[in-house]
Amino acid sequence: MNLTDRRHWEKILVAVCCAVIISVIVLFAIGPDTGFSAGTCGLETMPINYSMDIQPSFEESLLYEYGEREPDRNLTLPPLQQYPEHKALIDTLMGQAGVTGSPDSVIGLFEFPDARLILIDRNTSVTEVIVTGDKARTVNLTLALVGSRHYQTEKSWNPKRGTYNFSSENSVTITRLDIVDPHPGNATVPLYIVNKTETEQDFYPNGRSLATITTSGTFYVLYGQRVERVTGTTAVVLDPSWKQCISSFETSGSGSSTGSVTQTLKFARSSERMLWSRSIGTSAYLQVYDAAMGGTSSSQWKSRDSSGCTC
Repeated sequence: MNLTDRRHWEKILVAVCCAVIISVIVLFAIGPDTGFSAGTCGLETMPINYSMDIQPSFEESLLYEYGEREPDRNLTLPPLQQYPEHKALIDTLMGQAGVTGSPDSVIGLFEFPDARLILIDRNTSVTEVIVTGDKARTVNLTLALVGSRHYQTEKSWNPKRGTYNFSSENSVTITRLDIVDPHPGNATVPLYIVNKTETEQDFYPNGRSLATITTSGTFYVLYGQRVERVTGTTAVVLDPSWKQCISSFETSGSGSSTGSVTQTLKFARSSERMLWSRSIGTSAYLQVYDAAMGGTSSSQWKSRDSSGCTC
C-alpha cells in the first residue's frame, strides 16, 4: 500500500470514529425512548383535581349518613388561633389555669371580646380552659362518636415491564366535641373532629411488597362554617431496591371551607420510576373526599446514576 492509499484509509477511519462518537452523544442526549429530550424526566409532581359535584348540604354530609342531627349554625365561635403563632399568650393562659400542653396537644385558642377559650387534646378527652379577666377554670370534655366507616379497594395497571398491583385501605371516623361557651348559661357549640387514614400497598407482579404508603389527616370542623384546623402525618415503607427521590407533604385549608392533606412521592430504580400523589380532605359540611393520582413508566429516560433519580 503506497503512502497516498494509507492516508486515504486513515481519513476514512477517522471519519467513521467521529460518526460513532457523534451517534453515541446524540443517543445519550435524547434518551432511550423517542420523543424525550436531554434532561427530561417528565413530571415531578402530579396535579390533583377534585370533582366535587356534591352539593354543600346537610343531606349530602356524613352527619346525615351517620344519623347525627343537623347542628344549629347560629351557634358560632371566633376563628381558631393556632398555637405556633400565639404560643406566648397560650402558655401564659395555661399557666394561669395550672394546666400544660404541647404544640401537638393544643388544638388552639378562641378569643372572644371578653373571654378566652383554649382546647387541649388529651387523646380520650379534651381539656377546655376558660379565662375571663383574671379568673381561669377548666372543663373536661368527652368525645362522642358520630360514626365511622372502613373500606378497601383494589386496582392495577400495566407499565412496559409487568403489572404492578395496588390495594388501598381507607378509614374515616368522626367524633363530636361539645365546647362550653364561656358566657353565662353554659350553652355548647359542637366541633367535629374528622380522622381519615388511607394506606396503599403496592406489589410486584409476583405479589411481593414494593411499597406501603400511609397518609393520615385530622380535621377540626365547625359545621357549615369552616375547617378550623388541619394536621397530618405520613409513613412510607419502601423496597430497598428502590430509591425515594422526592417526598413532599403538606396540610392546607385551616380557617377555610375546605381542608386537605397532600402527599407526593417519586420512587426510582434504574430507568423505572413511580410517581404517586394522594390528597385527602373534608369540607365545612363534613363531606369527606379524596383524590389520587398514581403512575409508573418504564425506560422513560436513561438515568445518569445507578439510583434512577437523575436524568
